[in-house]
Amino acid sequence: MHRRWHCCCLLLLLPLATRSSPGTGNPGMNPHAKAGVHNEAGRDASSATRQTSEPQLPLGVTAETSSLQKNARGGVATILLKISAALPIEEAVVSARTPSRLVFADGSTARTWKVDLTTGGSLSLPVEVIVPEDGKYSISIEVAGRTEGKAIRRALSHKLYVGVKEKKGKNKDGATEYPAIEAPQEVPQS
Repeated sequence: MHRRWHCCCLLLLLPLATRSSPGTGNPGMNPHAKAGVHNEAGRDASSATRQTSEPQLPLGVTAETSSLQKNARGGVATILLKISAALPIEEAVVSARTPSRLVFADGSTARTWKVDLTTGGSLSLPVEVIVPEDGKYSISIEVAGRTEGKAIRRALSHKLYVGVKEKKGKNKDGATEYPAIEAPQEVPQS
């Protein structure tokens, strides 16, 4: 009888001993607990000490239209390119291409810049684009380099709207519907 009572106490106390075992980093936390598993009180057992974070890409590029000087037809747009590197990137090159009617401030349709990302970090690069007429344009941007002896590349396509509005889709039953063919809409001049 004494032996049976001893086994029952051991089975009841064993989960408590594993939750507060040294070396788990979180006293009172079960090292084998799965994320999102709830305890008896209905609260997440790990929400007080565990944080969720998105994985960071070793190389990233974003673009945004920072300013637009609108003329009667067309205009001049400044696009801000933001390049970020979580790892040291050697031989980093940023390249951009415009459609045939658009040109950069130097008159070319393709530009490349060598950037220093050997220590990682981030940088911003303003680029001026001359737009001869109103419309919707797509500018291709790419960053390429090498990290730890392997080639790495990120690219994006930036939409530039000059004198036209971006046509938004209609919400219907919780989904966004877009028309099959989009026609540019004129912006009224004031």
